[in-house]
Amino acid sequence: MHQKNNEYSKKNKMFKKIGYCKINQVFNKDFINKIKKDINKIKKKGSYKDKFNKLRRIEKIYNKTNNLKKLNNTIKKLIFKILKKNLEIFKDKCNLKPSGGAGFKAHYDGTFHFLDKNYKKKKGWYEYANYFVNALVAIDSCNAKNGTIEIAKIQDKNFKKLLLDTNQDGSPELSKSFEKKLKFEKINLRPGDVVFFSNKCPHRSKKNNSNKSRMILYYTYSNSNINSYKRYFKDKDESLNKNSKSLSG
Repeated sequence: MHQKNNEYSKKNKMFKKIGYCKINQVFNKDFINKIKKDINKIKKKGSYKDKFNKLRRIEKIYNKTNNLKKLNNTIKKLIFKILKKNLEIFKDKCNLKPSGGAGFKAHYDGTFHFLDKNYKKKKGWYEYANYFVNALVAIDSCNAKNGTIEIAKIQDKNFKKLLLDTNQDGSPELSKSFEKKLKFEKINLRPGDVVFFSNKCPHRSKKNNSNKSRMILYYTYSNSNINSYKRYFKDKDESLNKNSKSLSG
């Protein structure tokens, strides 16, 4: 137990310094296989496909099966052990990157403006809370070849200042000039590994150049209450945004 506490303390210091940390083998192989089977059963609901008609994202899944509920509870407990914060789930998705699938451009999560159904301008995720932590759970191995996540050091600024680093076009994408100033770290992952990172950490990924599809879970936790989860997805569905309909980044 002392060794575990010491590890959590180190991860806490790392998170405070650079805004992200990786925890190896939080979930074992058998459990990850169960999660994969569960996702394959529910993937027809709340799913999004790319222009090639390939499945890329499934949302609203964290409480759909007992295994997924267990995974969410484990992550929440781990966040408390490392960050000393009781956070609630804010949004969730399973990201799939098929062979040849595109990556995503460098961005901050949640930092953009969107129009609600009444044409009112809203401050991205910051309409719901002011503190967000992402949990990326590797379901498959993630590496440079299949387009693993690349993360840069946290930019600990408020919404208004973070927005200045973006293209300010309704999407959370960073301007090319700002991206060039950053140093990104590729995070290699084995199935069952977890990466925690602040939404203020710039991140990106490259194309999947392997011959296999790659699956991850991507959950976000906030210091708001569970009602924000329902509000977020309702607003997302009703949003008039054209550049970032996902409201996610």
